[in-house]
Amino acid sequence: MASIGTYAQLQTEIANWLDRSDLTSQIPAFIELAEASFNRIIRAPDMITKNDSFSISGQYNTLPSDTLEIVRIVVDVQPVIVLEYLTPQDLSELRGELTGGGKPYYFTLVGGSSNQLEVLRSPDQTYTSSIVYYTRIPALTDSATTNWLLTANPDIYLFGALVEAEPYLKNDERMPMWTNRLDKALTTLRLQGERELHSGSSLRMRAQVLG
Repeated sequence: MASIGTYAQLQTEIANWLDRSDLTSQIPAFIELAEASFNRIIRAPDMITKNDSFSISGQYNTLPSDTLEIVRIVVDVQPVIVLEYLTPQDLSELRGELTGGGKPYYFTLVGGSSNQLEVLRSPDQTYTSSIVYYTRIPALTDSATTNWLLTANPDIYLFGALVEAEPYLKNDERMPMWTNRLDKALTTLRLQGERELHSGSSLRMRAQVLG
């Protein structure tokens, strides 16, 4: 396998593996589809980020645009409050019991791609919070030519894009091998991430009031 460190090099290598000159214009779409799949299934330590100045000012609050999944939200009060996740239905039912404003203790996610955070109780003031979350994998483009996943795991990008070419290849005998290579690479990445997370303190999305 040739060196794959940039978006252009990835496209070249995909073209070499496909060995189909008529699919060259489709390769960026294969990469984009692979990235959409990666964002659904990959949760790696490199995707975790922290924002210590996230404001909770109302019942609904807009999360950072690159949010995939919340790990932990801590409200900066004394004692600090770690918000507990509830399903939208459970939070709605509990809202009928906890009326009025105050410090938030629970949260859920609503609105799909709009990334809305709903809290309970509705805050009686603006609360500065620390939010830890998984971010989307930065998309590769002609101007953003690399990212952490391509640098560390070019095989995932290569075989992910090749698998997305399946509708064009139609029963290509190479597809099972590509799929197997992708599955093995994703499993290795997942196990590596678990080792890294478990080597330190666990990240939990459970809520409690500390202090």
